[in-house]
Amino acid sequence: MVQHVGEYFGSAEQQALLQRGRAMFQLLGQDPRFGYYGRTVGLASSESGSVEMLAALASLQGNSNCAILPDADLPIWRSEAEARGLIPVHYARWSGGDAAMQVARKVVDDTALPDDLKIVRIGPDTPDEALAQLAEVSLACGVLPPAGGALRGLDKPGLALLAVDERGRGVSCAAAASYLHQDHPLARQCWWGMLATIPDRRGQRLALLLGAMAMLEARDRLGFTEVFTGVEPGNAPSEAVCKRLGLRRETCSVLGVADPGLLSGGRMTK
Repeated sequence: MVQHVGEYFGSAEQQALLQRGRAMFQLLGQDPRFGYYGRTVGLASSESGSVEMLAALASLQGNSNCAILPDADLPIWRSEAEARGLIPVHYARWSGGDAAMQVARKVVDDTALPDDLKIVRIGPDTPDEALAQLAEVSLACGVLPPAGGALRGLDKPGLALLAVDERGRGVSCAAAASYLHQDHPLARQCWWGMLATIPDRRGQRLALLLGAMAMLEARDRLGFTEVFTGVEPGNAPSEAVCKRLGLRRETCSVLGVADPGLLSGGRMTK
């Protein structure tokens, strides 16, 4: 198998963040209290730890998150994170299981890929250039790609899809990856997202199509029965795609926190 070394993308700060996240995963990846999908290690849920633990993870990595936080508890967690000098970012949790998979199946059956495009599936032996193209599409839309080890399915189960045109230029992408430890009760739920399309190819339903394809492949290839994603409230395009794919807003959220000393601006990704 080809060895892929240092597949971290984004700015120098973001690449360093992803490297620290992967190192933290190597230390904590066998502990069900934590989750990782190729960016940074976070708390699997608010039941897995405390604000103090979340703050420690952020201080060591530059960013962390609590992936399942009841909306009722969000204000106090945000306040306590801010009191520790961290910058919080709130993402609403959207998820979908069997009903959403049925919607995704219909989207794939009813939506034709434009004739000038083909799908590249990122895997262990995919050329580096393809993953670099995927990262370029994602970053152009403000979305930080997870580390290559997650997108290739090397560090844990994961997949990424890239639509390329006749010139080999990446135009749209989507991804999914395991988040929780295999012993966690929600282990068959995976992170899904990174839907991005370059400006001159928008309006062709590419994000919808690739998002649906990624959902189905996460189920059929990787064995996940449910997907979840975080959407910042007010991000109408992302909310619309989630609704069209049958995902539903949960009564829980994802709380991301950043250490501004390690991550200027306080945001890991869009």
